[in-house]
Amino acid sequence: MPNTNEHLAILRAIQEGDDKARQDLIAQYAPLVVKLASKITGRYIEPGRDEEVSIGLMALNEAIDKYDPSRGASFLSFAHLVISNRIKDYLRSRKTRELPSSALSEQAAVLDYRQSWIDYREADHRENRRSEVVQFIQELAVYKLDLRQLAAATPKHRQARQRAFEAVQLLAASPDLARHVKAKKELPLKEMESQLNVSRKTIERQRRYIIALFIIVTGDYSYLSEYLPGGGTN
Repeated sequence: MPNTNEHLAILRAIQEGDDKARQDLIAQYAPLVVKLASKITGRYIEPGRDEEVSIGLMALNEAIDKYDPSRGASFLSFAHLVISNRIKDYLRSRKTRELPSSALSEQAAVLDYRQSWIDYREADHRENRRSEVVQFIQELAVYKLDLRQLAAATPKHRQARQRAFEAVQLLAASPDLARHVKAKKELPLKEMESQLNVSRKTIERQRRYIIALFIIVTGDYSYLSEYLPGGGTN
């Protein structure tokens, strides 16, 4: 296996579109997929025969695309987790369906496999959303805020929410203003009032909501960002 620095270079190349590097890395980790599938199922797994290998290889490909070294885990640990979870999800989804082999046609097997893929992709999305919410709650706490306060502070009118979002865009676009918010855990009211057509009183009234939006806009929140004003979900 490549060392840490080689891993990062290879993964960076893959994420930039190097398909050959992707195939080479998948080939290197294919034995790991088979080993994990055998361990999880408790039986001998054969590539080309057992569906768990296909599931594991797709999960490995997913891990390659999603790996982020800034989160602290090694690629091997991250890939191990993703592959194990996907195979377990597949096995759970398969157990919930009682499909006698005598009733299965080749097309039914393909559809069943696709449904399994959909099932564990949906489970992955749910887990990612849950992780984002946990992270968001933790960041709110740094600003001495919580979800209850945020719910109470969220403007009822769409126009007011949009104005707050415009204030957040101003903060995020200015490195100095963004640093002010992150360092002092407060809004730069004077600067915001001078650059926005909004009174200081309005900014102060929306302070909690603006800070919450600022956390999402400047953080890694791909799911929560769907709920930002203007995103079509408000």
